[in-house]
Amino acid sequence: ISGNIQKLYADWNSPVKANQVVAELDPSTYKAQVSQAEGDLASANATLELNQIEARRADELFKSKLISESDHDTAIANLHQAQATVQIRQASLDTAKVNLQRCTILSPVDGIVISRNVDVGQTVAASLSAPTLFVIANDLTKMEIDANVSEADVGGVEVDQNVTFTVDAFPTRTFVGKVIQVRNAPTNYQNVVTYDCVISVDNRDLKLKPGMTANVTFV
Repeated sequence: ISGNIQKLYADWNSPVKANQVVAELDPSTYKAQVSQAEGDLASANATLELNQIEARRADELFKSKLISESDHDTAIANLHQAQATVQIRQASLDTAKVNLQRCTILSPVDGIVISRNVDVGQTVAASLSAPTLFVIANDLTKMEIDANVSEADVGGVEVDQNVTFTVDAFPTRTFVGKVIQVRNAPTNYQNVVTYDCVISVDNRDLKLKPGMTANVTFV
C-alpha cells in the first residue's frame, strides 16, 4: 500500500524481534475506506432482509395463485442477487481491513537493523516491486563470503574446504572459514569467467561487518 510514514520505532543498529512494530503509515485514508465498506455492507444486509421478506411473501402468494409465476421468479432472483451483493460487500470490507493492518509495519525476523531507508513524513509508493524500508540482518554472528573464483582455479575448490582470509579493517589478523557451496552459475565480466564460492564464517565477536572486502586463500 501507499502512504506517508507517520512514526518510526527502529533506527540504525536497533535490535528488533519478530512481529515487533518498526514503522507506521498514516492510516487515515484506510480507516475511511473501512468505514465506507462497513456502510456498504450494512446497506447490502438491509436490502437482503427486504428481499428475504419479499421472497417469503411471494412464496405464500404464489401457492395461493395470487401472483404470476413470473413475479415469483423475479422475487427469488432479487433475493439471490441481494445475497451475492452481501458477499461482494463483505469481501470489500475484508480487503479494506487488510490494507488498514498493512499500515503497521512489522519486523519479519529477530535481528538488527542494518539500514533505515525512510524518514518520518516520507511518502511510500506501492508498485510492482515493494519499496525497501529497512534492511534487517537476522544474525550477524554468522556471516558468509561470496568469493569470485576464476574458472582456472575453481576446479581446486570443494565443499568443506578450509579457507583463511583477511580484511582491510584488521590487516594483522587472519580469519578462518569453510566452503559451504560452489555455485554453478558463471559470471562473465570483461571476458573473465568466475564462479561464486560461498564461505561460512563464525563472527561471534562481531568484528566483521556486512559489505567488507575479504582477501581469501583456499587451503
